[in-house]
Amino acid sequence: LNLLDSLLQESKMLFKCLILALLLLDCKFMAIMTLSIHLIFLAFGKKIFPAFMDPIAEQYNEVADPFKRKLFKELNDMKPSDGKKLRILEIGGGTGANFKYYEVPAILDVVEPNPNFVQYYDKNAAKYKNLDIQPMRQGFGEDLGAAGFEDGSIDVVVMTLVLCSVNCQRKCYEEIYRVLKPGGKFLYLEHIIAEEGSMLRTVQQILMMEGFWQFMFDGCCLDRDTFTTIKEFPKWSKIEQEKFTLPTPPQLFFKITSQAIKPHVMGV
Repeated sequence: LNLLDSLLQESKMLFKCLILALLLLDCKFMAIMTLSIHLIFLAFGKKIFPAFMDPIAEQYNEVADPFKRKLFKELNDMKPSDGKKLRILEIGGGTGANFKYYEVPAILDVVEPNPNFVQYYDKNAAKYKNLDIQPMRQGFGEDLGAAGFEDGSIDVVVMTLVLCSVNCQRKCYEEIYRVLKPGGKFLYLEHIIAEEGSMLRTVQQILMMEGFWQFMFDGCCLDRDTFTTIKEFPKWSKIEQEKFTLPTPPQLFFKITSQAIKPHVMGV
């Protein structure tokens, strides 16, 4: 927390220095515009982000589709222990971008910290009659108990592009382990920090130092070594994970921004 606080304070100081520099250079219009955009994001960022992510999620699925299908095959091959429906919990489900990958009969619960995703979530949920999709629950991966999930109640937990923005990965792993039934599975697909010594890793670290990336992408962090943190969590009975490189999308904006998140990991 002390490190996070210091990074936030550094980010605020850098922003103040930017505004001051623009004023000293007599770039008053640019300073006003920069400050205005900053204030708009502070006031409405949580409402703007879901609208921004809805089309981006579809574009991401286009390039990540073969990897997601490989990952979700593990889930779709499962049989419920009671012979009825699988109980699935997706953490950070957002717009419901993963609904299309659930092919097995299931009761699907989704926990999402940003309630402004609901209209996009409900729109997508209506398309999938084969799933028993429950109303979105507002909550956090670090405290699934507060969202109403009991010990040993879930067959499968799913997280995709979420561990980059949680406050504490370790607490999420503890909660996932707690809610899973014996023999249950945790499926994940995440972008991660690039290899040591690579130019991309340096770029990721620069974007993180300025606080720009977290500000623009709702707390997303480019420097998370999720491959290692999952591997080092001691309670998993078995881990199968692999790294891959996200293909480059055709859309211009996503083509540019996706360069920072090309390294990925997925596993069970």
